[in-house]
Amino acid sequence: MKIARMATVAGPHVCVIEQDRVVDLAVAACESGLDWMAPWFRDLRLFLAGGDPAQRAARQLAVAGRARSLPLEAVKLLAPIEPGSKILAHVVNYADHGAEGKLIPPEQPFFFTKLPGTTVAHGDPICGHDFSHKLDYEVELAVIIGREGRDIPAADAYGHVAGYTICNDISYRELQANEAAPTLTGRYGQNWLQGKSLDRSCPLGPAIALADELPDPYPLQIVCRVNGEVRQNASTQQMIFRIPELIANISRAMTLYPGDVIATGTPSGCGVADGRYLQPGDVVECEIENIGKLVNTVMRPA
Repeated sequence: MKIARMATVAGPHVCVIEQDRVVDLAVAACESGLDWMAPWFRDLRLFLAGGDPAQRAARQLAVAGRARSLPLEAVKLLAPIEPGSKILAHVVNYADHGAEGKLIPPEQPFFFTKLPGTTVAHGDPICGHDFSHKLDYEVELAVIIGREGRDIPAADAYGHVAGYTICNDISYRELQANEAAPTLTGRYGQNWLQGKSLDRSCPLGPAIALADELPDPYPLQIVCRVNGEVRQNASTQQMIFRIPELIANISRAMTLYPGDVIATGTPSGCGVADGRYLQPGDVVECEIENIGKLVNTVMRPA
C-alpha cells in the first residue's frame, strides 16, 4: 500500500494512492460511520504509530472509498513529514559518490541533519539563492520510521520501519565547503547546516511505500534526471552501510519517533563531479523503483 499526505480544506489528511486514484482516509472513515477513527488520518505520525491496526483500517477504507476516490492529478500532495519530525541524513554511503566528491567514505555511519522546515513536496519549486552558484542534486532512498525506539539492535531495525520514500538532498556546495573562508573547514569541518538546510532544499515524496508494498529495499534502481538527462543511475545494493546498521547507529541514545526520516545517501553523478550544477528553470526528476517519481523545478533566486 502506498500512502501520502494530501491538502484538503480541513487541513492535511493521510490518503491511499492506488495507481491514478486517491482515497482520502479521513473522509472515508467519516462516511463509513467511523468518525472516531478519523484522527488517525489527520496526522501522519498518528497513523504510523497506529501500526498494523491503522494499516488494516486504511486498506478497508480504501476499498470502501473507491467510489468517491479522486484523480491523482486533481490532488495536491504534501511532503510526507509532519512539523517537528527529524530528518537525519547520511554523508557518503556509496563509494563512487565519495570518489567524485574527493571524500573518503566514513569508517562507520556518519550523519548530519536537514531541518524540517527545508522540505518541499512533489511539484513544488526548489529554491535557488543569488549567493550560491553550486546548487546540487542528490537522489536518496529515505526510510520512514513507524515505531518509536532507542538503542535499536540492527536485528530489530526493520521492525521500526514503516516504509520508504524519495529524498532529493539539495546541497549548496560552496557553502558546504566554506569556499568563502576555507580555513574554517580545517578548524571546524564542513558547513553542513547552511550547505544542506537553506529554505526549500529538501524535496520529499511523493508517497510512502509501506513495508507491505516494499518489504525489501535491496536492490532498487535509483535514478536522477535533470531536464530529462540521466545524471545518476545506480542500485541501492551499492550502499556501504545497510539500513539496519544505519538505524542501529543513529538510535544510540537518540529516540526515533514515528514519522522521522532517515536519508540513506546518494550514488555518483552529482554536479560536484563535473561542475554541471542546477540552474533556474531546471526540472529535476528523482525516481526509485517501486516507490515513484519526485519532480521539482529550480526556482529563480528571490
